[in-house]
Amino acid sequence: MSESEEQARFFVQTWAEAVLRQAARARTIRHTAEQDSQDYDRMEDWSPPLYLLVENFRTQWAEEHQLLWAAHQLERWDARLRRERGQEPRPQDAFLKTVRDALEHLDEVDFEDGQAVAPPAPTKRAERIGRAVRDLPGGVLDLALGPGRLVGGVSAQAIEARALEAVRAVEEELAAEQLEEHAAFLQATENDPAMRQLLEDIADAYDHPELT
Repeated sequence: MSESEEQARFFVQTWAEAVLRQAARARTIRHTAEQDSQDYDRMEDWSPPLYLLVENFRTQWAEEHQLLWAAHQLERWDARLRRERGQEPRPQDAFLKTVRDALEHLDEVDFEDGQAVAPPAPTKRAERIGRAVRDLPGGVLDLALGPGRLVGGVSAQAIEARALEAVRAVEEELAAEQLEEHAAFLQATENDPAMRQLLEDIADAYDHPELT
């Protein structure tokens, strides 16, 4: 395995694990936000104040934005690993990329009725501003959050499933490599009497510590 392939696999595992961690964080705040919202609607003495719902929304929005970023990084490194191995990269999730691009340039667009909208583009240069937002369905990025769906309507379940698949694939590769290394070591000791005797002595020491 080349160093480039090894590093690409490292980053696949890194970002896949990051997606799973971030997904758990996003699920936690999503559940909290939903529960607090339901309790607020009951208008009881113990119902949470409105400012807490607003705080939940800010927290959830940021956590889910970070989840999308981690998912995007996983997709990029998975493609790099496949290229290093001479394989065809998976088809890119165009919707995920567009949402991620729209979020990256969110500070450049306008806002109307809880949605991000691309500003008018009277010139060719101005067309670059808000391009990703224009490419989204309806030409807007909805800032609202819904159950099971992240900013922009991306499926949280699909992102987590892809990350889990990547983590398992890397773990299986690492386990297979360890087995191969162990088998190679055992084969080498068969042709090395001194090494075989050393291993037997070590085993005896573990079995009979009172003799050492």
